[in-house]
Amino acid sequence: MAFLTTIVEYEGALANVRPRYWAAHREAIEAVGWEGPNEEEFWRLTRTGASDGLLVPRAKSAQVLEYTRRRDERRNSSDLIALDEAWPDAAVSLKLLKDMGTCHLVSLCPNREALNAALDRMAVWMYFDKKQVLPADSDRRVAALRELSGATRTLALAGTVAFAYAANEAGCRVVGLKTGLAFPRQLRQVGVDVFYDSLDSLTDALARHDPELERIGLP
Repeated sequence: MAFLTTIVEYEGALANVRPRYWAAHREAIEAVGWEGPNEEEFWRLTRTGASDGLLVPRAKSAQVLEYTRRRDERRNSSDLIALDEAWPDAAVSLKLLKDMGTCHLVSLCPNREALNAALDRMAVWMYFDKKQVLPADSDRRVAALRELSGATRTLALAGTVAFAYAANEAGCRVVGLKTGLAFPRQLRQVGVDVFYDSLDSLTDALARHDPELERIGLP
């Protein structure tokens, strides 16, 4: 395969962040004194992009807002980010991607220091040419991804709807990974129609020139 720029999303594509997201939810919902869904239902709701009101059922608006504030604060905290783990064989897959060209990492989490510590602990930081926290603003997020892409064709590995949408708007060839935080149905709504079970299955598809990748312009 010719030179390829790859942008890997930290959340779901590289790392399993579900223990962190569940812990942040539980702490926040207990802090506002409310009951929420069990873990299985929490993930079903989260991966469908459900509103926070559905995660705190029958709560008043002020309680939902307080839940959201506390959850987001804890979700980005260093002690909970320490729960993140790379998916199995991530290092092998990342080496293959880097051998094909340039490999960048992006994240929706603003806690750069904790993310760097996690990458060091996972022993995968050396596979990325650049590591970047994406802006919260949607337009600026698209611009940041365009800058990372440069003039080369770019493969974006998405685990969340927010990243998938921005990468598609930036002109990347976007592939969804089922290890991410959104169901394929939600990712299809923002233009993604190629999916793989994991980072490992994606690199296998690249190696064997999967027709699905050729269809989206990755010969």
